Amino acid sequence: MSEATIFSEGIFRRFESDMGVCADKLGIPRSLFHSPDVEISIPRYHRLLECTARSTNPSIGFSIGSTLDAGDLGALGHAISHCDNVRHSLSVLSQYLYVLAHANILRIDVGQQLLLISYAVTDPNVALHQQDVELAIAYVTSQLRALTETEVSPRLLEFQHARPPYHQALEQFFRCEVLFNRSANRLHYDKKISELPIPKADRSLLRALEFYLSDRLKVRAEEAELGKKVNHLISTSLNQGLPDIDSIAGKLGLSGRTLQRRLRAENLVFSDMLDTVRQHIATEYVSQGDLSLTDIALMLAYSELSAFSRAFKRWTGQSPQQYRASSIADSGTGSTEDLSSGIAPVR
Repeated sequence: MSEATIFSEGIFRRFESDMGVCADKLGIPRSLFHSPDVEISIPRYHRLLECTARSTNPSIGFSIGSTLDAGDLGALGHAISHCDNVRHSLSVLSQYLYVLAHANILRIDVGQQLLLISYAVTDPNVALHQQDVELAIAYVTSQLRALTETEVSPRLLEFQHARPPYHQALEQFFRCEVLFNRSANRLHYDKKISELPIPKADRSLLRALEFYLSDRLKVRAEEAELGKKVNHLISTSLNQGLPDIDSIAGKLGLSGRTLQRRLRAENLVFSDMLDTVRQHIATEYVSQGDLSLTDIALMLAYSELSAFSRAFKRWTGQSPQQYRASSIADSGTGSTEDLSSGIAPVR
């Protein structure tokens, strides 16, 4: 399997003065700053950001992400600019981010009143994520404002890393409470922003861009382990409803029968993979205590809370309420109240 990579596109074009010396040290060509088709490995990309943070710009990730234009992500950036509304734009970004970067996942979860945007780096060879995470989260926030031509802001932001010295600049940009040392990197928005229109939407142009991105996704998928790619697509598809094997296969340029056969060759079963992805997301959210159980059920494409509760007990041997109570007790924080009917304050 080839190493996970990222394309330069226009991400770095305004930052050669900050990053050039580190690029030279790491043997990364300066064409990274000028050409959109330079491809570098994910580990080298992270080392470049971290080297720059240590030597010239401590907040280089935030500096890049907060100033990027939509088109700086190439065809993907142009595509999200021509969707009908925020939810459509985020879905396109989530689905096709893999075309830009092999080891990055953006997941969109929609509850009753809450829109969550989660970002993670999945490459096990990368130890430090801070600069890339701040780049991605700042880019999403900036683009939601630019695309909707509003000043929409999250109501809360969570980062996994420790609070940096420039945390006040982050708070001023995001215009919300910013928490650090959390379990995930996540933007919390009111659900109502998902229907905000994108004034410059162009459906015909979007169709052409999606045709190109879909073709690129199929090529990129061939470079990765099939199981990992299917898990990725399941995770990023749940916000559109429960995916079936035919819909996932279509995104890979395969028939459902062919995907089933290829998974079987790797001793994998699609229904088991779907169940495992839902279980992973469910236990993560339930253990934290800051989302209602109804929201979590909706985010995982369950039609009702009772169906989610039955599945959760099958996975863990406990009800969601019991699992949440024990998780909170183990962490020594928060309340053990039943949150199934509303959204609890995030601590």
